[in-house]
Amino acid sequence: MSDIINILPDSVANQIAAGEVIQRPASVIKELVENAVDAQATQIEVIVKNAGKTLIEVIDNGIGMSETDARLCFERHATSKIKCADDLFHLHTKGFRGEALASIAAIAQVELQTKRAADNLGTKLLVEACKCIEQNSCSCEKGTKFFVKNLFFNVPARRNFLKSDNVEFGHIQEEFIRIALVHNNIHFKLYHNDNLEYNLLPESPKQRIVSIFGNHYKEKLIPVEEKNDIIQISGFISLPEYAKKTKGEQYMFVNDRFIKHSYFHHAIVSAFEQLIPEKTYPSYFIFLHIKPENIDINIHPTKTEVKFREEQAIYKIIHATTRHSLGAFNLNSNIDFDNISPLDLNSYTYKPISSIREPITYSNENYNPFENKNNQSNKSNWTPKQSVKGWENIYEFIKENTPEPTSDTEPNIPFPSEEKEEKLEEITPPAVFQVFDDYIVGKIKSGIVLIKISAALERIFFDRYLNKLESANNESACQKLLFAETITLSPQNTETMKDILNDFNKLGFDIEEFGKNTFIINGIPTDADNKEQPQQLIEQMLETFNNNLLSLKISKKNNLAHSYATTLCRKQNTENMSQKEMQNIINELFCSSSPQLSPSGKKTCIIINDKELVRFFS
Repeated sequence: MSDIINILPDSVANQIAAGEVIQRPASVIKELVENAVDAQATQIEVIVKNAGKTLIEVIDNGIGMSETDARLCFERHATSKIKCADDLFHLHTKGFRGEALASIAAIAQVELQTKRAADNLGTKLLVEACKCIEQNSCSCEKGTKFFVKNLFFNVPARRNFLKSDNVEFGHIQEEFIRIALVHNNIHFKLYHNDNLEYNLLPESPKQRIVSIFGNHYKEKLIPVEEKNDIIQISGFISLPEYAKKTKGEQYMFVNDRFIKHSYFHHAIVSAFEQLIPEKTYPSYFIFLHIKPENIDINIHPTKTEVKFREEQAIYKIIHATTRHSLGAFNLNSNIDFDNISPLDLNSYTYKPISSIREPITYSNENYNPFENKNNQSNKSNWTPKQSVKGWENIYEFIKENTPEPTSDTEPNIPFPSEEKEEKLEEITPPAVFQVFDDYIVGKIKSGIVLIKISAALERIFFDRYLNKLESANNESACQKLLFAETITLSPQNTETMKDILNDFNKLGFDIEEFGKNTFIINGIPTDADNKEQPQQLIEQMLETFNNNLLSLKISKKNNLAHSYATTLCRKQNTENMSQKEMQNIINELFCSSSPQLSPSGKKTCIIINDKELVRFFS
């Protein structure tokens, strides 16, 4: 039998490896901009077209590369960041694997122009599918320019998995923001289809947050500071009153690297316990600095997962620091120490105790309360003079207002009589009844049906709103707000909202775009909860919509209907439902397109016939 194991060609191996490093255009932005930061750039410009599918251009004024380095940088495991395994525990740069440029070159057409300050001419390379097509000298500015064209041109299956331009550009903005937040000393620019989206000049950390997310963040943020032998913490957290029902802006960095760490996230969120409502989330921008030898970032190619040597100690420090910042703000905001005048005790007039309360005198002047308690004679020799008449009056009042017992009122204990027992037997049980607040039990022709109310409502709402979105002549009822409200969204949610704004308004909303990342809410659907703030309702819908993009492969209209149905189901009060409400749920559920499953794929009901009941008790 012949051998069956083959060594894959470099081009195929690079395409396979690229699947881990380059997942979408935003991944290219991340890798190229991080390389520019490592190259000591003070100005970085990012230009994208068609959400990066057509062109991604990254320009920096860093140190540049020599002709040899320019050629080697596209080779796999070629890097200037480390030389041996020990360097992994002393990293001060973002990149170190030497995989990013090789992965990009394997799935795109790449042009590189680079020049060092000491060189008269720069170097130009054209690379396509890991092959260097052209290399020559060129005239260019100091630094490096990358042009990435036709991403995934040779991997069409991966290209088909990309989302709409608005969604993909939302991911690009998120990666851009993660780097811009932590490097506030660098001038960043981001263009999309020739439109300048961000122009971030070098500024303080707080001003960088305000420049990205809006001026309303000036009054939202509390500083966080701590420094000890284990870790240094800096950054900002939002005030408790600005907590959102969506996760919002939550950014954590370690050694200027964005990370996702659920354990440390819990340390921050739990510090807000009893300060924010349930199921709401604070925003935070936390920057951690720790010795490189105490962390391990070589876990995943995206480098967002990090292991810490003293994880429990850091958790406690983060939690305590957050609590301290919240406590210090609450104290300073409630007490103005500069305007407190000293107490002037001389201004108070004192009155003798006798003028405030008349003393009680006792009939027995020889009574001594410190004598032996067992001496019963002393106990019976004193009574308060003033209180006797008061007690007599209370007794007389009770006596006058107590009804005389009659034959009708004598049997106070309601023992059931034989007549009452006969009447109880005649009462017929309800057709449906509710158990455990979220379940309905009812009798049908084939047996017994058990319905989960939340799942059933999700199915009912989904069918209702999907019909509205697919209807050509849709006129959903809209309740106009007394005063229009403005909502400022995150960059990713802004692109999502632009993409689905027309469908949003078909559901009964009245929303229009107003400036950068800002929309005006003129009205909401009549079936929305009036107690809910429109801004919170929209933010929750957008968060569910974006999560569905990652977990569910459904159309845009199905996703929006599902997001609205899921959001409304969370707000429904299903306790102590009436017979009519429960019967309406049953009727609407069994008239829906798929009564046994919710849009999320969960069971809505279980039907038990008479044979199954017999089997249960056999």
